[in-house]
Amino acid sequence: MSDADQFGPWVSDEAKARFGAFLQESATPSDIAAARPFFRDYNQRLLDKARAKYAVEIIERSVAGVTVYDVAPTGGAADAPVLICLHGGAFMWGEGPGALLEAVPITAVARMRVLAVDYRLAPEHVYPAAVEDVVAVYRAVIETADPAKVGLYGCSAGAVLTTQAVARLLRDGQAKPGAIGIFHGAPVPFAGDAALAQQLFDPRAGGAAAPRIEELPYFQGADLADPLVLAAEHPELLAHFPPSLLISATRDFAASAVSVMHRRLLAAGVDARFVLFDGLWHAHHMDVDLPESVETYAIIADFFRRQLG
Repeated sequence: MSDADQFGPWVSDEAKARFGAFLQESATPSDIAAARPFFRDYNQRLLDKARAKYAVEIIERSVAGVTVYDVAPTGGAADAPVLICLHGGAFMWGEGPGALLEAVPITAVARMRVLAVDYRLAPEHVYPAAVEDVVAVYRAVIETADPAKVGLYGCSAGAVLTTQAVARLLRDGQAKPGAIGIFHGAPVPFAGDAALAQQLFDPRAGGAAAPRIEELPYFQGADLADPLVLAAEHPELLAHFPPSLLISATRDFAASAVSVMHRRLLAAGVDARFVLFDGLWHAHHMDVDLPESVETYAIIADFFRRQLG
């Protein structure tokens, strides 16, 4: 069977051609001292493609003592809603170019200002450091913006962090964002059929292809039964979550977790929507050259436009 025969006919030729390269290029070094520069370079290459395709303006600044990249579409978006973006990277990397990579296409397509947050990373800073940074930025934003016009989204670790930020805001009686995006990650152990399926698609499956959320350094010392840490099994908390968009893909180790989170949100009465891309992989939309990535940006932009006004 050829590589192309391993995909459905609806998967783009670009995605079919890129899958093998993705597996090789994103192989995580086992040492964190090597992983951070590795992913910085990897994300920079992807960011260069995104910057060439999407016209945006970027200002690096400090908000509530946290480094933030303020990204706006060229020409501005003065009266549009504001989005806060939380990058992925296992809570250990993804800063800088990675944070911008997850903001640039969404800024341009949605025509909204996006604040990409460089939150503190593990293992130097464990839970709740990252969520404290995000909540501090959010609180600063809503000093001048209507919370109903503010969206929060993240991919992979950033998706889990998005749910932690919402949980913390609800606990503190703070106004919640108007809508959230939970992409390729969820506050659920990365298990189930999606994790098992990595053995079919990814030769790294015996190593770091399907990480165990409970083993991530960020959660060292945290109580995973605490609803502020992993909210999915706490319907009384989920019932107060804002409208949520969830995205994953069949070759994503987190797909089962995202699917379970969607069901939990629906059971709690939340307006939750789930889009699953067949044949695609973890964080596929970081590569702006894929037609499915362009489709993903349009889905995200439409969701936030409808929910935030």
